Amino acid sequence: MQFLRFSVHSLLKQTVDKKMTILNHRIKLITLILSTGFAMFAMFFGSGNLVFPLMVGQIVGEHYWFGMLGFVLTGVMVPFLGLLGVLLNNGSYKNFLSIWGKKLGFVLALIMLLLLGPFGVVPRCITVSYGSFVIITDQLPAPFFNLIMALCLYALCMNQNRVVTILGAVLAPLKILSVIFIIIYGILYASNFSQSLITASTAFNKGIVKGYQTMDLLAAFFFASFMVRHIRQKTQKAQLEQYALKTSLFAMLFGGAILSLVYAGLVFLGAAFSEILNAEAPEMYLSIIALYTLGSAGSFFVSVTIILSCLTTAIALTTVFTEFMHEYVLKKKLSWKATLALSVSTAYAFSILGFSSIASFLGNILSLLYPFLILLTISNLVIWARKHRFHIRNNVVAKKVTRMTEEKTF
Repeated sequence: MQFLRFSVHSLLKQTVDKKMTILNHRIKLITLILSTGFAMFAMFFGSGNLVFPLMVGQIVGEHYWFGMLGFVLTGVMVPFLGLLGVLLNNGSYKNFLSIWGKKLGFVLALIMLLLLGPFGVVPRCITVSYGSFVIITDQLPAPFFNLIMALCLYALCMNQNRVVTILGAVLAPLKILSVIFIIIYGILYASNFSQSLITASTAFNKGIVKGYQTMDLLAAFFFASFMVRHIRQKTQKAQLEQYALKTSLFAMLFGGAILSLVYAGLVFLGAAFSEILNAEAPEMYLSIIALYTLGSAGSFFVSVTIILSCLTTAIALTTVFTEFMHEYVLKKKLSWKATLALSVSTAYAFSILGFSSIASFLGNILSLLYPFLILLTISNLVIWARKHRFHIRNNVVAKKVTRMTEEKTF
């Protein structure tokens, strides 16, 4: 009798331990998916992402739903398709870009980093920062403010310590919370939408074009490497092949869903406050809405957060671009400090043009580059599917056989 009790107790303990192990594993998996999804959202949500959805709403007015759909198509779905393409290439953007030849892949990487760096996103970060600074005070002209930002950018890139990492970790949540508060208060303060002179189809096209200008597809190719490294570090070796891809896909869906919701809110705000924003510069839109909805104190907090967040984004992009130029283009013939100085100086020169001029310059390039990159992404996905079609088919058949066996046994 005592032996029977011991056996039952041992069996129950093993069952409980097994269930607890499964539960702990699922909690860790969900935590990893959520943390990776939030990280992806924070990485994609840069300077242009604060401005372009508001511009779409301001332009399309009452047709904001169609503008929103177009923007989400090219601002979320296309970049995450690119993210998936690099992910299926083991997180290597070099392999992804080189399917039509290594030389072409190198040229594409260089062009994209030039646009993400001193000829595009970095000067755009500076101009968006100035747009928020003007709400605080208009006593400092743009060239002088941009120069101060450039000097700060150079100094912080030179001092490679944990300051930037900490700033990014703190400011990313603050920026997200600020935007969410503005969206909530904006919905409460929203007035009737003004009638738009454009059609619904034109509103959809406007959303597509502005979605291109976030340049998130370009960034996705480089962000994928971070995501793969992060998941591999957090996943046990025995589970790597089984869960890495699955975890990445769920994280992408979660991050993409958050990004879509925030974009939807910003497009709505642009449409709701279109009359107020009509005479203002695009880079000032969010701070102006914050001033109208949250008051001067709230607007000050939001403006400072945007400035520091843009600076953090500019530091990350400038560092990546400088390292690529120093190692792969200049072959270390020019010192890292000199390469950094050249990069920051170029970004400052472009920032003088202003947000609208930079957006117009990038728009002409992206209208040609984006279709090519979308074709490249689709080609990568097709090639991967062809290579793995037998493996996928065998897995499907194996699951069906296992299910049928279990049903028969039951």
